[in-house]
Amino acid sequence: LKVYKIPEGSRTAKGKAVVNLINLEVDEKIRSIIPTTDFNDNKSLVFFTQNGIVKRTALSEFSNVRSNGVRAIVLDDDDALITAHIANEETKYLFIVTKFAQCIKFEIEKTRDQGRSTRGVRGIKFKVEGDVVVDANIIKSDEQEILMVIEKGIGKRTTAEEYRLTNRAGSGVIAMKLNAKTGTTVVGSLMVDETMDHMALKTAGQRIRFDIQPIS
Repeated sequence: LKVYKIPEGSRTAKGKAVVNLINLEVDEKIRSIIPTTDFNDNKSLVFFTQNGIVKRTALSEFSNVRSNGVRAIVLDDDDALITAHIANEETKYLFIVTKFAQCIKFEIEKTRDQGRSTRGVRGIKFKVEGDVVVDANIIKSDEQEILMVIEKGIGKRTTAEEYRLTNRAGSGVIAMKLNAKTGTTVVGSLMVDETMDHMALKTAGQRIRFDIQPIS
């Protein structure tokens, strides 16, 4: 969708129903929004699902999408898409985070380019029953920092180097300790640096803007 086709509104504006902009199937929900200026062959779109499947497809395969969309990934009946990111030649690692704070970092070369109508491969294996993927990121270097946030608003910054490099389809390592006081589930992760400001959105629709530096 061309950005100019999306109506611009103020901070308190209600917005426009997405069904008026793109075609959605019954009960279908948007899980990720990705801005791009081109669809070069040296870029790829990386998909992550809640059951730990990861798939990489050349971004050029999405350059001419029909108005009613195209199939981007084949999902198992009990699976769902969590997020997607654009990777380029600078991307070195893929990073997956689960609800119960397991995470895995592996080289992007461990996944090969696949066509749109394919399932993908196993990215992470869960240690605890009921665990699912909640977020994923692409990493360009070990010097980058990862911000991890728990449901009750607790956050921490960690350099990517702190997370041990493993093979794809492993169980990974512990991302952070959880408890009833801080929160028992991870809500997301971001690649950050100290020059950034960030916004956190609560379920009630309130937004908090904060400086990243005070987060240790």
